[in-house]
Amino acid sequence: MKKSLLALVLLPILAVSACSGSSSSSSSASAGAGKTTDCAVQAPPVSVTSIPDGPTLDGVTVIADGTKAPLVTIVDGAAPVTELGSLEITPGDGTAAKAGDTLTVDYCGIGLSSQSIFDSSWVRGEPATFPLDGLIQGWVQGLPGMKVGETRLLVIPGALAYGPNPPSGSGIEPDETLAFVITLKDVVAS
Repeated sequence: MKKSLLALVLLPILAVSACSGSSSSSSSASAGAGKTTDCAVQAPPVSVTSIPDGPTLDGVTVIADGTKAPLVTIVDGAAPVTELGSLEITPGDGTAAKAGDTLTVDYCGIGLSSQSIFDSSWVRGEPATFPLDGLIQGWVQGLPGMKVGETRLLVIPGALAYGPNPPSGSGIEPDETLAFVITLKDVVAS
């Protein structure tokens, strides 16, 4: 199997520092400009002059219907977060994920400050399967309760992602806030 950045999500955090500071909240798209990424294409993001109307959390707007790869727009100047943010984009009605389960998901990861995609199962053309407990802390904390069929946005502070030492060559900046759009396809209970 061709080596992919899937390992980035599977790498445990070596050191997790305590989060402190202001809470995560929805940020206004009033800046009027940003960059949009199509999670189905490994390409640089496209500059936009207005932010699309859609579910928004911490400067990240997602357009998704659960049947195809989402479009993700990050407002220029979106501030790093200090707490995990989670937002349901489309509902699911299947089995809910819990700690210890093995999940099959489609996902797309984008750096908040770089506004660039660093990994996407949609680009690879196949969902990924892994044990929830072996993922970065932002996923371990942000996915329990998610139901099969649901698409969810996680905005993850650097301390719950890869911290000051992201994997070499990943394109992830040190302590970068990461945005993941995840569609849960299947859950195998532990």
